[in-house]
Amino acid sequence: MKIGILGGTFNPIHIGHINIAKAALQECNLDEIWFMPNGRPPHKHTPGNITNMERLEMVRLAISDNPAFKVCDIEINRKEPGYSYVTFQELHDLYKDQHEFYFIIGEDSFWNFTKWVKPEEICKYTRIIVAKRPNWTEQEMLIDKSTSVKCTDFDATIQKYKKMFHQDFIPLHVNEIDISSSELRRDIYNRNLLKKYIPANALSYIYKNNLYQIHHELYEIGEIDKKVKEALKTSRYEHTVGVMHTAANLAYAYEYPYVNAMIAGLLHDCAKCISDQERIEVCKSHRLTISDIEAKYPHLLHGKVGSVFAKEIYEINDEDILHAITWHTTGCPNMSILDKIIYVADYIEPGRDKAPRLDEIRHMAYINIDRCIYMILQDSVEYLSKNSDSMDETTLETYEYFKKLVEGKTNDN
Repeated sequence: MKIGILGGTFNPIHIGHINIAKAALQECNLDEIWFMPNGRPPHKHTPGNITNMERLEMVRLAISDNPAFKVCDIEINRKEPGYSYVTFQELHDLYKDQHEFYFIIGEDSFWNFTKWVKPEEICKYTRIIVAKRPNWTEQEMLIDKSTSVKCTDFDATIQKYKKMFHQDFIPLHVNEIDISSSELRRDIYNRNLLKKYIPANALSYIYKNNLYQIHHELYEIGEIDKKVKEALKTSRYEHTVGVMHTAANLAYAYEYPYVNAMIAGLLHDCAKCISDQERIEVCKSHRLTISDIEAKYPHLLHGKVGSVFAKEIYEINDEDILHAITWHTTGCPNMSILDKIIYVADYIEPGRDKAPRLDEIRHMAYINIDRCIYMILQDSVEYLSKNSDSMDETTLETYEYFKKLVEGKTNDN
């Protein structure tokens, strides 16, 4: 069989890696691509406080839907630094005449290939496929200024390497993905970005196992907590801490970044302990709509004002967090998963003991969050209907939305 070997730290794996593998499979007429996570790469450390087995599992999940993609754990199980020439000697000894190997490298590695450890040994056992990056400039490609190698010399350098190493160097044309693993690690809580670039199974594994959680964000929670504690009454602060931890638990259950959930829970009531007049003034100064019911009961504005405070006082710019704070009291149709988490956490946190059927609702929160929200809304609407002039229109709209969502699903079944 013709086997392409794609190595890397895969920390995390993303669609740029997948696209290269797909292109090599098709353009070079390969039978399989083996993804080979590094164990202890000699040229760089592995950031992110993530284990080798976690990287291996992410790769396995990311490629699980393509039968031509396999995982090779030769390097990741090696205790000593893994040089490529050792790997291909080992592959050759293991498979002898069973497979013909093709080593897939990036163009940046191609230009430095002569500086690799024993490149001639690599070329004894494998052809080289070079994933060419179409958008690199001459300045980026001029890696070694002591040589005459430039981006315009790519084809000439291919021929030069063929003669030097007595092996094929095959150009591979790939649509470039403008993302890197380091960027994804940095933006690990930007769910929309990650959904775009990380295969769904791997992303679910990241969130479920809370990978790439870094101390900076936990430190940030601590700093926010100090400010919130000063701004709130003791009883309100205790409720807030309960919501924060309940939100984290729900985030675990629904594979959502728990730091975002904790921050939203910590700030959901940050505008609770100011006067009604202050809430009205904040809304007016920020041109926020005040409904008739909110004008009559200004305490209902604390979600909207809390979103303003979260951004201006606590320097939170994540739109998902701000939206969850805004709607945590009434809910809203078509809520995001974070909206749902904060709405439910506010209702079921351990300090709550007055609402009916709390045990049942708490149980449902971890089984089906949509049904849990519907149960909360049923009880809320029933309670508020006793004083209809205090019923917020958004609460009714949200109730009707979830009634249709939940009962419609039930009827379909």
